[in-house]
Formats: sequence, C-alpha cells, structure tokens
Amino acid sequence: MTILQAMLLGVVQGITEFLPISSSAHLVLIPYWLGWSFDLELEFAFNIFLHVGTLVAVVTYFRNDIKKIVYEVVKGIWLRKPFESDDSKIGWLILIASVPAGAVGLLSTDLFMSMLDNPTVVASLLIVTAISIIFAEVYSSSYRRPLREISWKDSLLIGCFQALAIFPGISRSGITIVGGVFRRLSYKTAARFSFLMSIPVMVGAGLIAVKEVSANEAVLDYWPAIFVGFVSSVCIGLLSIHWLLRYLRNKTMRFFALYCLIVGLLGLLVGCSPAKEVAQKPIVNHIIGVTDVTGDFVKKINNQALYSDKVRVKTYASHRQLMKAISAGGVEAGIVFDVPRDNSLVSYPLAVTSIIVVVHPDVGLDDLSKDSLKSIFVGEADNWIEVGGNDIDIQPIVSEEGDAARLVFQKTVLDNENLSSRSVVIPEDNLVLQYVNNTAGSVGYVWEGMLDQESKQISVNTTEGLERLIYSVSYEEPSGSLRDWLNWIQHRTSQQLPKGYKQLPN
Repeated sequence: MTILQAMLLGVVQGITEFLPISSSAHLVLIPYWLGWSFDLELEFAFNIFLHVGTLVAVVTYFRNDIKKIVYEVVKGIWLRKPFESDDSKIGWLILIASVPAGAVGLLSTDLFMSMLDNPTVVASLLIVTAISIIFAEVYSSSYRRPLREISWKDSLLIGCFQALAIFPGISRSGITIVGGVFRRLSYKTAARFSFLMSIPVMVGAGLIAVKEVSANEAVLDYWPAIFVGFVSSVCIGLLSIHWLLRYLRNKTMRFFALYCLIVGLLGLLVGCSPAKEVAQKPIVNHIIGVTDVTGDFVKKINNQALYSDKVRVKTYASHRQLMKAISAGGVEAGIVFDVPRDNSLVSYPLAVTSIIVVVHPDVGLDDLSKDSLKSIFVGEADNWIEVGGNDIDIQPIVSEEGDAARLVFQKTVLDNENLSSRSVVIPEDNLVLQYVNNTAGSVGYVWEGMLDQESKQISVNTTEGLERLIYSVSYEEPSGSLRDWLNWIQHRTSQQLPKGYKQLPN
C-alpha cells in the first residue's frame, strides 16, 4: 500500500461514511476497479483505522452536543430522573438505537466478511439503498417533528434500520436517515440523530478489533500510509458532516439516490468481479481460477492435457483475489503457490517450481551468497561493488504485498526483515523481467516458469526454501473431469511438464 493509495481511500471513507452513499461499497468497489490488491492483514488493520478516523470526526464535530448529553444522562441517573431533560432523553434513545446494530454485528460477522468478497452483491445492495431513499421521498409523511418528540419505539425502529447497514452496500447514514424520515423527522434532524447514534456502534466495533490490530505487524510496517489514511478520513469526515447538514436544511436526498443507482448499475454492468475469462470451450464441466503466473502453467499444460476441454479458466489479478473467488464459490478450485493456512481447504500438489533471482547484465555477477542477496533487498548494500559487482547503484524490485513469491522470498532470504525503502513494487513477473532487462543495476525475483531467454539469471549459494509446490486448492473434494485433469497433471514427468517446472518427488 502506497501513501497515495492510503490518502485516496481515507478521502473516500471520509466522504462516504457520512454522505448516504455507503462507505463499505466504495471501499470494496474502488480497489477492485483500480486493480489494487493488499495483504489481508494490512487491509483489515487499515480499514479499522479509517473507521476510527471517521469516529474522531463525528465526535469532534458534535463535541458540545456530546458533552451536554453525557452531563444530562449522568445528572438524571444521579437525581433518579433519567428522562427529565431533552438531552438526557436523547442520550438514552441513542443507546436504545444502538442495540439492534450491535446484536446483528456480533451474529453476522462471517456473513459480512463473505459479502465483502462479492462486489456484485455490494453493487446490488447499493441499488437497494437508492430504492430506499426514493421510497422515503415518495411515501413518507409531510409532517415533521423535532427530535425531542420521538419515543423509544421510534428510536428502536431507526436502530433496526441501522442494523441493515451491516451489509456492505447499504449506506448506514442513508438508511438511518430514511428510518428517521419515516418516523416524521426532518432530513436535517434525522441526519443529526444518525450521526450521533453511530458513535456507540463505531466505539464498540473499534474495541472488539483492538486486540487483533495490536498484534498485527502490518501496522508497524506501514504506519506512514495508515497514518495518512487516518488523517485524511478525519479531515474529510469533518467537512462531509458540515456540508451534509447544511445541504439538508432545504434539500432532499434525491441526488444521493440517483448517485447510488448509477454506481450500483455500473457495478453490475461492468461486472465487479476482477475475473476475466481467458479460455472458453463449447462443453464445460468445471471452472478453475488462476493468477497470471499460475495461468501460464495451466495454459502450457493444457496444450497437451487430457480433459482440458472440460475445464474453463478464469484469471484473477492477484493471489488474494483468487482466494476470495474460491471462498465465494466463483470457481471450483484455484491453482496457487503455497497453500493458505485454512484447515478447511482441500489441496493437491501438482508440480514443483522455484523462485529465481534475475539481474541486469551490467552488474557483473553470475552468483551471489544468500547474505549478499539479503543485504541488497533490506537496504544494507547500495552499490553492486559492495557485493563484488561493478560500480553501479542497486535497484531492488519486489512483487506486491500478499504475493506468494514475495512471502517466500522475504521469509527464506530476508529472514522476515523489512524490505529496503528503495524497492520498486511491480505486480507481475513478466513486468519484473521487462523492468530488470531495461534498467541498469536492477535485481528482482520471479518464478522459474516465467523466465524468458533475454533475462540474466544468477545462482544463489543456497536454494533451500526457494523451491515450492504448485497446488490445486478448493473447499470441496474435486470430482469428475476436474479430478481426472488434476490426476493427469500429477503424473507428468519433468520432461513432460512446461519449462521451469519439475515432477513431484516420489
């Protein structure tokens, strides 16, 4: 994750958390549409900090209201007259309104996470948000009442609307404002109550996640980007609250309904899933998923494989997106390097390959020790002359976060130390090779099966840990033609497999 990416997502969170257009939908759709792929642990931690940022924004904006409400609630409890003042009553109504969302949130975490993996569903729910706003515009009563006149039943009903926002694509602010309008609140009053009632829910969600975030090493590794995203969400969140409250003084939410409808339809029309079909056959029994790297293996093996006419291939932009597709049922199986730590996965080894190191020819080296290679990628060596090469500045190239090759390389060669700040991140092996071939002093790593004739490979004094199996992974036991296809690949010799791959050890 770059600082620019973090800043953009912070701005998106600050705008969409308070405007009735669904922050969760935009945080799912925008990275998918832009082709961004982040490590799952980093993404989890970053999203929490973005939500904490918008929590800080709403608390800051309504700080005087919050002070009065808290004071009156405590005073009412002390005097045994908890509902005597309007501010005390509002405080209790906010707590009542938070109960449904808290209950649904605790019971629906798994459902929520699975829906995050399906942008098409998110886009559909964004359309539901638009329809809800339009319905409120048409059928709500023209009579409006002040906030102090609502009852605990009204508050509980609005809280039930808030509980619907657990589903990504349903705007929390939009659906709660709709609930308030149905209970005969003005748009501005409903928006104010919506923002205030979001505070307990945000605080509760943040507290639940504190333990997981505190143990997340990605927070330390990427704290500059996370901090920039946090600050962006705070600043833009404050502006969004102020603007929306002024806008709703004499306007309705029709514009936001139209926006949600357009974005939702766009998501459905373009097909939010990053997958793209790369092979179609007239008779297809099974669908498998691949990345660009494993797709090269499948493409080459399918030129000779039996049963290949029964298998359709979908290519995903990253390992992470492929695993999401497997989890969501978008494909029956995926071809990957390294099996994720998921005990429910069924995995079958297919072949063996290795990570190799490639350099620009002018560095003047044919081999490196593991220690020298480590010093290059952690930033201890800045010039090739320091490791026995020519007098040229070193430019390390690495793959993106969460990539299997990067995880293996960082663990095996770098002993899990941080990468050099000078590293250039390039997402695909073929682009790494192109960059290294054309950039003096550059060095990178790719899977052996992707090596081309133009690239210069150097040997490392140890290959221990750099060899990896290529697997088929799925959540159900493969059957039919898919099982036969996998079994056929497993029994190929090294000579029968594509270049860069070896047969399974006996």
